[in-house]
Amino acid sequence: YNAGNPSKAHVADAYLSYRCSDSTLCVLVTARSGYVFASNEAWIKIYDGDNSERDFVEGFQYIYDGENVVAWEGCTTALPATPFVSSIQMEIHANWGPASGGGTGNTASTGKKNSDDFVSLDLDCGCGNSSD
Repeated sequence: YNAGNPSKAHVADAYLSYRCSDSTLCVLVTARSGYVFASNEAWIKIYDGDNSERDFVEGFQYIYDGENVVAWEGCTTALPATPFVSSIQMEIHANWGPASGGGTGNTASTGKKNSDDFVSLDLDCGCGNSSD
């Protein structure tokens, strides 16, 4: 949402996958129709004590449609390898603007830590399958 507020424009969607074997979280963020992303402002933050942005350890890239950034993706080593991790607070961020032009200085976000609308993530790697 714009500024992490669900009462504002829904400008992007985030898709996550988690690889249990090495505690790697992968993210794909796509701009919704009518919006584009900046080509220099994309990150994920896991609130686990240090509250720092995570470096992408593999596969980070901006995805273009012509000259416009319409998505970004990457993976980060996120969490300890345990069978079940509950209530992880995280924030996904990208700067955006209208596809018709006017700049990309707005913020798309899943929201700040401890806000009413914050996204919390539960991971369960204990389903008896040892593969990813």
